[in-house]
Amino acid sequence: MRTLTAPRDAARVEHTLSGTPVGQTIGPGDELSWLVRPEGTEDVATRWDATAVTVDVRLDDGSRLSGLGLHDQYGGGLSPEAQRDERRLWPDQWNLRRVAIGEVAAGRRIEQVQVVLLGSAQRAVTVQVDSVRLTPRTRRDDVLDQVLTTRGTNSTRAFSRGNTAPLVGVPHGSVFGLPMTDAAAVDWPYTYASTSLAAFATSHISSPWMRDYGQFQLMPSASADPDPTREGRALAFDRADESAGPHRYAVRLAGGIEAELTAGDAAIALRVTGAASLILDHSGQLAAAHESAEGATWTLDVTFAAVGEKPENHVHVRVPAAGRSSVRLHEGRLTGHVGVAGPGPVEAIVGYSAISPEQARSNAVAGGGFDRMLADAERRWREVVGTVELEGATEDQRVSVMSGLYRAFLYPTRYDETTAPGVVQARSPYDGALVDGPFSASNGFWDTYRTAWPLLTLLDPASAARHADGFLAHGEWTPRWSAPAAEDCMTGTTFDLVFADLVAKEMDGLDLERGYAAARKNATVPSPDPRVGRKGLIPAIFRGYVSTDTPEGLSWTLDNALNDAGIALLARKLAEQCDDPDLRAEAEYFARRALGYREVFDRDRGFFIGRDANGRWRDGFDPLEWGRDYTETTAWGTAFTVPHDGAGLAQLHGGEAALGRALDAMRQIPETAEDRLRGHYPEVIHEMREARDVRSGMLALSNQPAHHIPFMYMFAGRHDDAHAVVADARRRLFAGSDFGQGYPGDEDNGEMSAWYVFTTIGLYPLVPASGSYVLVPPAVARTRIAPRGGRPIELRVRSGRPGDPYIRAVHVDGEPWDSVVIDHARLVRGCTVEFDLSPEPTGWAAASRPPSVAAREPLRDACRPDGPLTDDLGSRAVPLAAGDQVEVAFDAAAEISLLTITVATPLTLDATVELLDGRGQATASRTLHGERFDWPGQTRVFATPHGAAASGLRLTAHGAAALTQLQAFPAEPS
Repeated sequence: MRTLTAPRDAARVEHTLSGTPVGQTIGPGDELSWLVRPEGTEDVATRWDATAVTVDVRLDDGSRLSGLGLHDQYGGGLSPEAQRDERRLWPDQWNLRRVAIGEVAAGRRIEQVQVVLLGSAQRAVTVQVDSVRLTPRTRRDDVLDQVLTTRGTNSTRAFSRGNTAPLVGVPHGSVFGLPMTDAAAVDWPYTYASTSLAAFATSHISSPWMRDYGQFQLMPSASADPDPTREGRALAFDRADESAGPHRYAVRLAGGIEAELTAGDAAIALRVTGAASLILDHSGQLAAAHESAEGATWTLDVTFAAVGEKPENHVHVRVPAAGRSSVRLHEGRLTGHVGVAGPGPVEAIVGYSAISPEQARSNAVAGGGFDRMLADAERRWREVVGTVELEGATEDQRVSVMSGLYRAFLYPTRYDETTAPGVVQARSPYDGALVDGPFSASNGFWDTYRTAWPLLTLLDPASAARHADGFLAHGEWTPRWSAPAAEDCMTGTTFDLVFADLVAKEMDGLDLERGYAAARKNATVPSPDPRVGRKGLIPAIFRGYVSTDTPEGLSWTLDNALNDAGIALLARKLAEQCDDPDLRAEAEYFARRALGYREVFDRDRGFFIGRDANGRWRDGFDPLEWGRDYTETTAWGTAFTVPHDGAGLAQLHGGEAALGRALDAMRQIPETAEDRLRGHYPEVIHEMREARDVRSGMLALSNQPAHHIPFMYMFAGRHDDAHAVVADARRRLFAGSDFGQGYPGDEDNGEMSAWYVFTTIGLYPLVPASGSYVLVPPAVARTRIAPRGGRPIELRVRSGRPGDPYIRAVHVDGEPWDSVVIDHARLVRGCTVEFDLSPEPTGWAAASRPPSVAAREPLRDACRPDGPLTDDLGSRAVPLAAGDQVEVAFDAAAEISLLTITVATPLTLDATVELLDGRGQATASRTLHGERFDWPGQTRVFATPHGAAASGLRLTAHGAAALTQLQAFPAEPS
């Protein structure tokens, strides 16, 4: 490694490197590669000054690499100016650059290697350069070779380039195989910066922030009496000897040991050559361990104790022809090793079960041997990545798309197991009960609703529907994040929106009634468990917003509005199946609640801002500050969190032009990641640094809250601007796949991957639960989508260059298409979308807009807040006996369409509701008979009889009841 510096004000500095590849002759398939690490500063004015750097070579004919007309693997020029201007070099990180020099310089000899670095007028700049090499180029012609499972692993707690692990599995399998560089870690078990392995393990990791569980570890050793410590047993490897695919991880370790790892539905298999023993280890505490023999096969049954949110689970280990065992269990820790026979290949199978030890054994046996599991995994991954075929794509684009499909199809995972032919069951991670039918896990819906679920829905609709059913199996409450039980993490009950999106796209196999019941409960019942439900629901359900008394209450308010839009769709769909006026009332209620984002928009400052319990805006507001009211972002990052109602957002800003100006302003203000802006976080969080290094102003496309924001230009008719921002992001931010990078931030359960896949092929699911996509310029010449069980869809560039940032025209099945929107139903019937692209803005389809919610009038309670049942708090129970009456006056006479009743305790309500005129006389009434309230604090919606404007209402109880709130809502203007 060489450290090189250009003094301040130096124009250009050239450093000559000695050693290889000087003197080497270039072969026809050779590439020149190097690693470079520009040193950055914490000041955004100078942070990227060291990125004007490249490597140049002089050949024996006097020509130079910089003059050969070549580009790096991303299409970037090879001058230091071009490398700087491409904005793909990340400071304070190693960056790999590869150039296919053999294509034009075969037969020539390298005479000199130089690092060329431009100076800065602001500071001295320093770079580190390493591993300048001339090597044969590795081609990735097979589609599974284009899946790099190490993509995203070159990450740390302080800075994420994906925060992934090289997991081996089958699509949506129950358990992963995991190579571990750190056998003590349940968060970052594998990091690309490390080049030694300490274990091969079972894994269920969904995110480093959720932590892994049930890691049972095996590590081969050439010694018959090995060092069992995690440090002592670790073996070094070279990256050139590592092959990390979705179905098989293979590596050659120090000492001549070769290891291969594969997986099935509920088992993993390890095959090693050159080992004398297998060291056994695990994470967490064990409740039991029992070894035995089945003929010549050594077996071990282990039960992991439940710890915190992580449930009890079991593994069954099988090692044929094993030798002596030294395995011991002491105080919950298992140690020791088992000998293996000879230097030839030895297999170990590890079956996993959350149900029982017997089921773990059954799962191990059902997987068959290593070769059978490997063949099955390979077949299934080929089917999955085969749903998207690319033409005219670069190798980097292919790797990014195929690796993205791998991530998108890893999750959700199955938590159910096949207990008999045709029978699937799961052990509930909540109460341990055995549950029949699908049960799904490993998903953070706050992330995945945006792109991961829509991509799964497009490519494998039956699987999407099955997993939706599997999350409904979690019980009375659906999780916000499942790992595998619900975790108290993130805002919004966003599975509501996932399910609504599936319904909007008319997926088969959905239980609409069950899905709606779960979503309605999330929206109308306060949860006693912080892991599920909506925080601050009472009194937010009456007040219209979640106050600053609830951490991140502003984000809860915005996510609630978004989810309520999805719930409204579910209610409408159910109402179409039956003549139920209360279902229609619920549809109206949730549709108008979807406008609740307006309650927290400050028109004077143009931002969504937290409000306290008295309605006052948060003191000390700074739109650049992270946290407090905003989940993992700032006021800028939340300023456009209304993808379901972009038209309404434009109105708040004062029109479409003003909305466009706000988006422009967002991109012009730099993110600085300064300590003073960390808000309530105890330190600068990794998302802040990643947002800064995106270099797009306050548009932090490194994290999920911003992923829809570029497309919000479309609600202002500025489709060209949306397309330009997207094209720039997909071109710059997903570099580094060949060096353990590939993402600008956390890759959460396939969401970041799906964003790239969608924008590369020419679509984006902007408006959830609308059954639509917006069109974007494709980055590849042709994509053929072959949905599993569906008809093929083709998206292709008819004219212009793939990657051009603007659309000139679109044709669908040969007919001109003048809308930026295309329906899911049109696509899945089988169609061809053709794009004419342009390097310059065109104004294409500027008159079209993405869809927005139909409701235009938010909920405004007509009741005068002067009594315990109308105080918008819902904190006091008012007991009623048969014959008791409650009268409520309205602030002004209004035609009422909706009534909500909130109870203190579960009950069956019998009552009469009357609407009163100004003299207190009933003008209309409705009798409620046998209306069930199943949970404490539940709010129910009822349709009111139509009639003249009312000045109040009267409720007469016909049996005992305890109520906490009544609300009446005027009808929307016709």
